[in-house]
Amino acid sequence: MAARDSKSLNSMEEKLSSLYEDKIQFLDKLIELQKRQLQILGFGDGEGTAKLELQNSDLVEKMKRLDRKIEQLEESSPQTLEIIRLSDTIFQKLEESRDLNSQVGEKMEIILQEYRKELNMVQSKIQLKKFLAHRKLGWKTGTC
Repeated sequence: MAARDSKSLNSMEEKLSSLYEDKIQFLDKLIELQKRQLQILGFGDGEGTAKLELQNSDLVEKMKRLDRKIEQLEESSPQTLEIIRLSDTIFQKLEESRDLNSQVGEKMEIILQEYRKELNMVQSKIQLKKFLAHRKLGWKTGTC
């Protein structure tokens, strides 16, 4: 019976390790996308960055589902050196991703402000054209 319990613990540890490694891969992909976003933002391309943000959201959702599986296995699995090492790697990658996310957010805010300025200028031009067209029309019809 002790051998069966040991086999069961090893199996759970292997599953947990596998899930942790999957999460590390997701985090690596997320970090790669965030670095790409920063690069694209350097060119002032807010639309390209927004498209990548959708991919980021998908990865985050996958990691949430993975976290639920990890949580269930962690309850019944003892902490081993391998699990601790993988956990440490995950925390380091999470910190890197949080930092990149913050940088992306700050740059996106700057671009959003620029877009607002452009929108305000376009709206002003449209209103000015309408005003001038209406004013010109008044002179032609003799209603001034």
